Amino acid sequence: MLLVPAKLGGAGLLVALTAWGLGRVTGFHTLLFALGVQVLLMWWALYLLALTRPVLRGSFFTVGDGEVPFYKRLGAPVFANLLRWVGWERLRRDARGFGGTRASLARLDRATREAEYSHLLLALICLGLAVGALRLRAADTAGWLLLTTIPTHLYPVMLQRSLRWRLQRIGIKD
Repeated sequence: MLLVPAKLGGAGLLVALTAWGLGRVTGFHTLLFALGVQVLLMWWALYLLALTRPVLRGSFFTVGDGEVPFYKRLGAPVFANLLRWVGWERLRRDARGFGGTRASLARLDRATREAEYSHLLLALICLGLAVGALRLRAADTAGWLLLTTIPTHLYPVMLQRSLRWRLQRIGIKD
């Protein structure tokens, strides 16, 4: 029972030490550092999901009809096209578990919940790191962390919720 928190704590410590090393090499006040922190946190989140397998059910995961038009106004479809253009969608296709059949749509629904959960968690962590950077009088670091949180976490949440809204409309639920 204590093994999971110990593994997560160990992974968190490894991420923190790696981020510190990255900061020492690139400088803590740079865009490269902020991007590196985002990547490290995403790896940690994948480990977290694999280790804990959270339930991820409830009304929070139900997408309202008004959300998707709002995401469109914020440019989420443009961001989706950018991800396709750079090959991200192709790279992540197998990880989502969607085989192109109706039978695999429930797995796709689960994958949207996992991605949304991890990106929201990481956005909150990045917000906390930015607040910490501000308290240390490192406004540039806080700014880079917040700026990189938008494309690495907030837009992916919009895309996951948009996809899940489409799945909800055809009656698919995990």
